[in-house]
Parts: sequence; C-alpha cells; structure tokens
Amino acid sequence: MSEYGDVGGKEKMSPKLRRFLQTLLVVILACYTTLLAYQSLSRVGTPSVRIAEDAAASEKLIKDYNSNNNNYLPLVRADDGIPRDPDFTSEIPSATATVKPPTTTLEDLFISVKTTKHYHQSRLLIILKTWFQLAKAQTWFFTDSEDPEFQKKTNGHMINTNCSSSHSRKALCCKMSVEFDTFIESNK
Repeated sequence: MSEYGDVGGKEKMSPKLRRFLQTLLVVILACYTTLLAYQSLSRVGTPSVRIAEDAAASEKLIKDYNSNNNNYLPLVRADDGIPRDPDFTSEIPSATATVKPPTTTLEDLFISVKTTKHYHQSRLLIILKTWFQLAKAQTWFFTDSEDPEFQKKTNGHMINTNCSSSHSRKALCCKMSVEFDTFIESNK
C-alpha cells in the first residue's frame, strides 16, 4: 500500500501530476477560445469587401448583357444585388384556387319510383298530385303490371318490369335490374 492509499487496487494520482494536468487543460481551453475569437473577428470585414466585388461584377454583367442582347429583355439588379430578368419573381405561384364544382340541373336527374299495382290508387296518385308536377320529365315509375290509366297520367313514364308483385328479394332485384338498365340508357 502506498502512502496515498489504494482505491480498488490502484494507486491515486499524485497531487502534483493532477495539478499539472488541470493547468494544461486550462491552457488548451484558453488557446482554443482565443483561436475561435480570432477567426470570428477576422471575418468581420470580409463580407463587405466581397459584396462590393459582387456588386461591381453584377453591374458589369448587366451592362455586358444588355449591350449584347438588344432583342431580349434587359437584366436589372434586384434588391439582393443579383441580376435578373425584370419579369422574374421569386414568389411561388399559389395553387389555392378550388375547382368549381359541376352544376347539376333538373335535366341531369333520374328519379325512380318502385311500386306495385296494389298501390297505384293509394300511393302513386298522391305522388302524381304533388312533387311529380315539378319533375315530370325526370321521374320514372317501375311497376309489375300494365295500367293504361296511370300510363297516361305519367306521360308514358310507367314501365312494366314483368316481375313478380311479391316483396321477395328475387322480385325486388328483378325490378331494380330494370330500373338500373333504364337509368344507364338515360345518360343522366
């Protein structure tokens, strides 16, 4: 065991060596800080010289371009000192305009009413007396039998699907098929 004591089987650093390393670290940090300060101070005057040189070069470029290119638009110096076409803009065109949605008119509509012979007098008659008057050309009635009276009242817009009058899935799908085919043919 040394006079400074063992810590974990290793000897401690002598106080002289420790003080020397601390002093060395302070000197290195001082040198590094001085070097950084010198670099930042040495660049202070440089940009103004560079800007003056760039401005002179820009003026020469503009003068040479404008004297040699009479058929083209002249160059001008922008606020930032860079020669540019006078029509040049640094703004990015905005694309915020929204597309106008297509307008739908009454002629674009196809109105389909599925019914059965049993309801012609009670339900169909009410429709014919009310809103059907506003969209006669756009409304089509799909039924399961011929009815000359309502064929006349609907201006020939009653279509006999020749499907069953039941409310079964098969009968409803049969009517829907005729409705869909008529809709496709209408180009509405």
